[in-house]
Formats: sequence, structure tokens, C-alpha cells
Amino acid sequence: MKSNLLTQILCLAAATAAALNATATPLQRADVTAEPAWLVHVDCDALRPTAIGQYLLSELDKPEAKGKLGAFEAIFSFDPRKQLHGLTLYSTTDGPDDGVLLIYADFDAERLITLAKGANDFQSSTNNGHTIYSWIDDKKKAKNGVKTRVYAGLQGNRIIIFSQRESAVAAALDVLGRSAPNLSTTKTFPQMGAAGDHTIVQAAARKLNIASSDPNAAILRLAKQLRLQIGEAGGNLTATLSLEASDGEVAKQLATVGQGLVALLKLQQEKPEAMKLANALSLKQDGLAVTATLGMPTDEVVAMMKAGEEKKAAKKAQKDQAKGEK
Repeated sequence: MKSNLLTQILCLAAATAAALNATATPLQRADVTAEPAWLVHVDCDALRPTAIGQYLLSELDKPEAKGKLGAFEAIFSFDPRKQLHGLTLYSTTDGPDDGVLLIYADFDAERLITLAKGANDFQSSTNNGHTIYSWIDDKKKAKNGVKTRVYAGLQGNRIIIFSQRESAVAAALDVLGRSAPNLSTTKTFPQMGAAGDHTIVQAAARKLNIASSDPNAAILRLAKQLRLQIGEAGGNLTATLSLEASDGEVAKQLATVGQGLVALLKLQQEKPEAMKLANALSLKQDGLAVTATLGMPTDEVVAMMKAGEEKKAAKKAQKDQAKGEK
């Protein structure tokens, strides 16, 4: 079978996580390399019972999404709506190909291996007693005439590991096997995975090297470290972005740029969603840290999400109609 295992699972994981806006079961620091440059965790289990999670699950019950999920379940015997518990994505560099994705889920390891063997140019190798599987990703464009190869590993029936580099999967398996240092032994990103932390999404980054020309990225280029938390409680969604500067002058610049971005949002009167976001934002500077906090009732967030979906559907209908008239 030539189905692309990585693309299938990643698409479903990303769709469920992005569609569910989630993170894994609480972040397991011992499962992450000791010194990541950046780290993102989505707790799907924490998201499901929330109002936003329930709305997004209802979206997955719509005919088109339900059909795709049904096909996925038939192939993999895996329902991401119930059996996907969390996602952790990290890297030791800022290189786009060095990232490692850990998928926490209830899955049949033997079934996944059998399916992977049917992928294009399937191969397997052994590193430090761990088996690493790889295949050609037919859906990605070749780089300099070389097709993209996907690498994967399994940690029992609990974690699936993906990367575009074999060495990254090997290193991740060593961490999971407790034969290499992990994040629980360091003070890097100390707030992430702390006891009692029930945020849905959390992320942190250091050694930032953002080359984007997008003016909205300017505020991130000024920071030496950032942390993001998203959670829902008491009928309200709260998102907090904290940026740490290298000195007081840079912190002032961060605050100024942030205030400018909020002001621009408030000027977009033709976009009521943007104005709502701007009015829900608060910004403060405390020493070298600049923190932006967004607080909104979840029913307003769901309404905005529904409006966005309706706009997408309307645009798609217009494109389909235009094609039909040609």
C-alpha cells in the first residue's frame, strides 16, 4: 500500500490539534531533549471537555471531515478524536528540518509498521538498539532533485516519533529510552511541564533567529526568549505571550512595537474580529519582560471561529461557481 504514513498521521494530528487547538497530555519533560531551542506542547485531553474543544469536535462530525476521518480509521484502526492524547514538537536548532514530533496516542504498533512497509522505498535501520523506519514522502516536492525522506520511530504503543532527519529520531529515541539527558534534568524553560499546569497549549523558544520580512515578526526578533500559554477556564479563553529582552532599552522597544500592533488592530474598523481582539488585549512591561494577555469569553471566540469558517465556505463556493461557468 502506497499510503504516506507520515502525511496521513501528521495531517490528522495537525488537523485535530489545530482544529482542536490542542497540546498533548501534560508536557512530559523527561520525554524532551535536555536543551531544546524551541518547544511546543498541545494537550488534546485538556482541550476536549472545553467549550472550544467541543465546538471543534462538532466540526469534525460534519460530512466532509467525517468522511476523511472514517477513511483514516479504517486504515489505521485509530480515532484521533478519542485516541490522540497530545503532541510535543521541539528542535535543538532553528533549522526547519531538525524538528522532532512526538505523538502521544493509543495505537497498534504492529499495524503501523505493516502499513509503513507499503510506503514508497521503505527502509529500516537500527541505532543504539532502536529501530528507525523511513520512506519517501511522495506528496513533497523534491529539493535539488532529491526526494524528501521521512524518518519515524515507535516507543511501545505510546509514542510515535517523526522527523525529516534520521539523527533527530535516533536522538529522540535515546531520550525516551532514558539513555540521554532530558529536559527534566535542566532549568531550560522551567515553567513548561510544571506540576499543576493544565494549559491547553504552551510553547517556548530561545536563540530566536527569525528572518521573516513580515513587520509583525519584528517584535519577535527583538526578544531573546518567548513563552506562550493558552487555556480555558470559567467560560473564558486566556492567552499569554511573554517576551524577554536582553536589556531595558530593548524591552522598551518591545513594548512600543507591541502597542503599535494593538493600535493598528483597533484601526481596522472594517474587520470587527480584529477590533474585538485588540480590545481584549492588554500589554505591560515588567523589567526585561513584556507580556501581552488576551482574555475573551469562549462564546465570542467560538462565534469568531464560526464566522471564519463561513467566510471560507463562501469563498470556496464562489471559486467553484466560477470554475463551473468557464
